[in-house]
Amino acid sequence: MKRFAFRLEPILRLKAHREKEKQKNHAVAVQQVIQQEQNLADLAQNRRERQEELRSFLTGRLDVSHLKAFNRFFIKLKKDEIAGKELLGAYRKNAEQKRAELVEASRERKTYDKLKERQFEKFKKEYLSALQKEQDEIALQVTRHKKTPA
Repeated sequence: MKRFAFRLEPILRLKAHREKEKQKNHAVAVQQVIQQEQNLADLAQNRRERQEELRSFLTGRLDVSHLKAFNRFFIKLKKDEIAGKELLGAYRKNAEQKRAELVEASRERKTYDKLKERQFEKFKKEYLSALQKEQDEIALQVTRHKKTPA
């Protein structure tokens, strides 16, 4: 039996390789989003802890320098949270772009996969047809041979 050879196999391998690269890029982008969300959660936790610390500090004698320090710290935390949220938005946008690229790469690879499947089915059909013709020819020759008087 003749082997099936898909003429576009190198292109299919290239498309599969690109799809894997896009998967890796998307995974990196998603990891950045997760890391930034964790950083924001850590900032929020830090804010809560410092607020508790400030509440316990306010129960006794007031020290203006400590209040100023807390105020500066909370302002810095707020700036960090705002910058972190902006960065998170950029990371999410990047992750969505990488996801769209991955979807496109998957679609392209699947197109070539389907083409390969169709060509293989056509190859099988042609092979079985040729095999059937060969068997019919053999049967016809055997029948003719039996009918000829010896």
